[in-house]
Amino acid sequence: MAMKLPPSLQRERHTLEEEVAWARSLTPEQRLDVVAALCRDAIQLLEMNPKRDLLLQFRDPVPASTTAALARLRRASS
Repeated sequence: MAMKLPPSLQRERHTLEEEVAWARSLTPEQRLDVVAALCRDAIQLLEMNPKRDLLLQFRDPVPASTTAALARLRRASS
């Protein structure tokens, strides 16, 4: 039997534009509130995870392009 997507994920019912319209309408302050709430939720989930310490050890390397951009910005600001 084929799986059936829930109505909220059916593209013929909801376009991507409709899904993100609420976020596009937010003010910068409201967006900050959303990000802060997501961060609080992430911290809470992390604290409940028995592998918390292991997870906190993972770090993505900083791309060379980002390091170069930061160096340019630092030079420009001095």
